[in-house]
Amino acid sequence: MTDGGYKSMNIMLQFYVIAVIFTTIIVSSIVQIETKEPDMNAIRAEISCRCGKVKIAIDSPSALRFVCYCKDCRGYYNTLNSLALKNNIPEAAKLDAFGGVDVTQIYPREIKILEGRDHLETCLIRDKSPYHRTYCKSCYTPLYSIGQGTGAALLNSALLPEKSQTNEVQYRIIGRQALKGDGSSKKPSMSWSVPLGWFFTMPKRVGNKCGVDPEPSKSIEGKELKILEGFTEG
Repeated sequence: MTDGGYKSMNIMLQFYVIAVIFTTIIVSSIVQIETKEPDMNAIRAEISCRCGKVKIAIDSPSALRFVCYCKDCRGYYNTLNSLALKNNIPEAAKLDAFGGVDVTQIYPREIKILEGRDHLETCLIRDKSPYHRTYCKSCYTPLYSIGQGTGAALLNSALLPEKSQTNEVQYRIIGRQALKGDGSSKKPSMSWSVPLGWFFTMPKRVGNKCGVDPEPSKSIEGKELKILEGFTEG
């Protein structure tokens, strides 16, 4: 066999191995998804920021809870905590042991501002960021973030009363950016079931046009959103 023939065979073999591995991952992930239906229970509760000046009603027929370990989410929470300490206010943005942000995904229209609209501040963490992040400017409590064009609102799970939080954490995403932690538990890592799980579950939570028009948008109509003061990645 010629050198060219050997090279062609090696290339075909490499493609075959990659195809087998990818197929195995997909099959195992689908099996995992089918055997464990994501927990997306209803959430109906009234929540407030740390200082109590902002009160919000949540009325969602189904919600998806997950933890994000990306540097943007962690940096946002860390920056709010830094601003709070700078103003002699206790930290209100809670991270888990690996620097993860626990959020509950609902539709924007399922968020109703009851009190304290004038205490809300909606910002960007950088120019043209796809997420509008809202916090209480009196106590720097992160409240929710809304992905523009997605119909997704990410609610700070820590604000929900224990009796109202009926959903367990379903996914831990972007584990590669998680912090090392204290060694008492295993660091989150990439799970191949996550992207496939999102593929099957996200249509239930995003892309629904009737849920995209958010009541919270009234707080930022006609305003030019500012970059969060002192933001740095986590």
